[in-house]
Amino acid sequence: MADQYLSAFAVDADALLAVAGSGDDRLVRRALTAVGELREGGRLLRVAGPGEAEPVLRELVAGRLDPALPSRYTGVLELLGPVLGESLGSAVLPGRGWDGLAGAFRAWGLVNLAGLWGRPWPFPWREAAPGHDPWPFPVLAGRAELDLIHEELAGFDPGGIDAGSAVLPGGEDDVEEAEWLLAELLPAWVDGARGRGCELLLLRDGGR
Repeated sequence: MADQYLSAFAVDADALLAVAGSGDDRLVRRALTAVGELREGGRLLRVAGPGEAEPVLRELVAGRLDPALPSRYTGVLELLGPVLGESLGSAVLPGRGWDGLAGAFRAWGLVNLAGLWGRPWPFPWREAAPGHDPWPFPVLAGRAELDLIHEELAGFDPGGIDAGSAVLPGGEDDVEEAEWLLAELLPAWVDGARGRGCELLLLRDGGR
């Protein structure tokens, strides 16, 4: 059964969006140089090597964007995130269906987190995403939204997950991972971005 991979980055969203059409050859070279170290550290899932990443990066900086291929560009966010921002960590959730957690979050009163989880960030476009979901699936929380999510998570009792396990993708089998996500991972990533005065980029990849 496929797993879902989560990667978190503290970023300046404007800096990432400014990559498109920037003509920034230096950024391309920086990103390609970072591939080896990131792969050795197990921090890249999609990017197999510089040769695979370079054509996509050059399309981005040239502004030659194909709206039919959003996943081509979100696939290099795992590389651009740590190059232009800072990695906050990663995790693996076993099994499929974790992309559908918005309903569970909403049922538990985590309405701002639910809104974030199901809303794709339109990178590399600024306003309108293409007509289909990208995969990898990026979500972006701005500073004000992070404050709201921080308050939600701080007031959430993970003990309620067990009683409400029916809304989880895998039911009772997913309770332990959901508690880990809501009690440890997300609070740490939200606070990591807030503490740096940044936005939070979450990248979901792997099995839907």
